[in-house]
Amino acid sequence: MKMVEALGIREFRRRVVAGSFPEFNRVADALKKLHFVQADPIRSPARAQDLVLRQRVVGYGAGDLEQRFPQLDAEEGYLFAYGIMTPEVWRSLRHRPHPKLKKLERDVLSAVTEMGEVHPRGLDDRFGRKSVTNYWGGKSQETKQALDRLHHHGYLRVSRREKGIRVYEVPSDTDEQPGEQPSNALERYRHLALTTSFVFGPTTERFLVSELRSHNHLLPSRADRLAAVKSLVQTGALAEVEVAGVTYLWRRRDWMADEIPSRVRILAPFDPLVRDRERFEMLWDWTYRFEAYVPQAKRERGYYAMPVLWRDQVVGWANAKVVDDRLHVEFGYVEGRPRAKDFRSLAEAEVEAMTKFLGLESGSWELTL
Repeated sequence: MKMVEALGIREFRRRVVAGSFPEFNRVADALKKLHFVQADPIRSPARAQDLVLRQRVVGYGAGDLEQRFPQLDAEEGYLFAYGIMTPEVWRSLRHRPHPKLKKLERDVLSAVTEMGEVHPRGLDDRFGRKSVTNYWGGKSQETKQALDRLHHHGYLRVSRREKGIRVYEVPSDTDEQPGEQPSNALERYRHLALTTSFVFGPTTERFLVSELRSHNHLLPSRADRLAAVKSLVQTGALAEVEVAGVTYLWRRRDWMADEIPSRVRILAPFDPLVRDRERFEMLWDWTYRFEAYVPQAKRERGYYAMPVLWRDQVVGWANAKVVDDRLHVEFGYVEGRPRAKDFRSLAEAEVEAMTKFLGLESGSWELTL
């Protein structure tokens, strides 16, 4: 009978935190090793992808990923969320079952093929600017929605961005037929599951399968999806560890670092360390939620409250905003400010680092502890 490793919460927490922040000297190296970085358009004080990479790439500045994207071996797409990924992950995502393209989609695809690279506004002269209701209930251009659908189903790729707006082109591998269901659906699902597990670190089977629900078309049966994840354990790609009666799946070799640095980190709400809310609550015994879409009167911590990690404890949250080229940061705590003598100086060092990351002048910040 196979034995499952058991760990106490304290040791498990140490391993999870220690393995969550590998350090890289270049964005290209980080993306290659991380496989996927979640993206989000909210900038408060910076976009999620920049806040995530700031903690892992030496000297990273806000906007570096977008600026360097055309030179990176990278793609954009939807894994468990929208983000930037390696081409290998994108290829596993690309083929999706899709009905026959609508006339507008066929015409837009032909236009992009002809033009080579297209900004959504670049189609205005040919197709006009008709608006339709979008997914969020607002209005967007009909051609922009067509571009988004063609990208989602693999007919187009993102070549670069202009001021945050996606610019599209037809992928070079035109011999492939997006929209057709290839025969290796099981291997693709296994690859996506392994990638997602790698991004988050130790996580439960249930969470992993739930995060991949957008790809249920690969394996329509839940039993088959669970079997695919279990097969990763059987082959040794993932190991099992039991913590407080819960079984987590992890790549043991990636989560065994010994040292926890004595530092303060202000994390993105979507940082891989905090996105699994059930694991978060088990590790730190409090509930964190993202409140940007919560009515202001019902917010408990702030519009874009970012978790604050002190050593291996998430002790509270930080709200940050830039006013007149100065960064204003306010900390809040679950159980009061840490009493360690160096907490203040390390918190100030983190705010100074964020100031430079935002391209502001050194020292142009205010911190309320």
